[in-house]
Amino acid sequence: MRSNVLGFVIRRILVAIPVMIGLSIIMFGLIHIAPGGPAEALLSAGSSNPDFIAQAKKNFGLDKPLPVQYVIYVGKLVRGDFGTSYAFGQPVWELIKSHAGATIILQALSLAIALLIAIPLGILSALKQYSFLDNTTTVGAFIGWAIPNFWLALLLQFYLSVKVHWLPTLGSGAGTPFPGRIKYFIMPIIVLALPSVAYFARFMRSAMLEVVHQDYMTTARSKGMHERAIVWGHAMKNAFIPMVTTTGLQAARILSGSVIIEEIFAWPGLGYLAYEAILRRDYPTILGVTIIGGAFVIVVNILVDILYVVVDPRVSLPS
Repeated sequence: MRSNVLGFVIRRILVAIPVMIGLSIIMFGLIHIAPGGPAEALLSAGSSNPDFIAQAKKNFGLDKPLPVQYVIYVGKLVRGDFGTSYAFGQPVWELIKSHAGATIILQALSLAIALLIAIPLGILSALKQYSFLDNTTTVGAFIGWAIPNFWLALLLQFYLSVKVHWLPTLGSGAGTPFPGRIKYFIMPIIVLALPSVAYFARFMRSAMLEVVHQDYMTTARSKGMHERAIVWGHAMKNAFIPMVTTTGLQAARILSGSVIIEEIFAWPGLGYLAYEAILRRDYPTILGVTIIGGAFVIVVNILVDILYVVVDPRVSLPS
């Protein structure tokens, strides 16, 4: 088993290398195709002299042909050098490390709360199919999935911060003592967790409905087992298996964050960093956040595949 896991991980890493190269090529091309550039974005309107812009491009190394710029960037990247931010004047890796913690905390809490709410709702909806609870959960899930998160964020800010002054409008409350800092998390977590609650609840309901009609469930009931023991011992154990993949796909979003939500709430995470880098055409920072986010997605997918084998004995890793 251990050799199979090691071989599987090595093969996935080898496959991930061309994926990461392709991602870097696409992003490198897209940010250079986009209108404007770091020289124009960073120089003030009064300094838009062509000579100033040309000198700024030379300082950034943007005066070279695009393929040459890419080869130079990849050469630094393989040595662990993500470059220096044009806008912030700091190493990109240091910027990513300083902002990643805020995103991980916010996204992890949102995911955990979404699962704690959605899983019981999905199970109860499946066990009480077509009941008032099931219909209410279904309608609520569709509404929660359909509401634009940026609109909900602005709405919560307007009512809970501007109107009634219950919660702070912006920031993460860094430096605030723990009980007081909780208030800063409430609105961002609501906005991020609501779509996940809708998604997980519907998925859990479907998984449970598929399980409760299986033959082994009928056999367990015919043996006189208590319904609660059947649900907890058989139904939930098997219904949770597809949830592993679904949760893994959502967990892969943790490091990339939510750009719009972090910008609306001025949350100092990777999404906020990426937004500011895009506005300032900060090529190294945009590429750094993208590549780290892509690598994180690949790692999470590998872990999910391994975990799926652990929870489902019917599946095995290829030898």
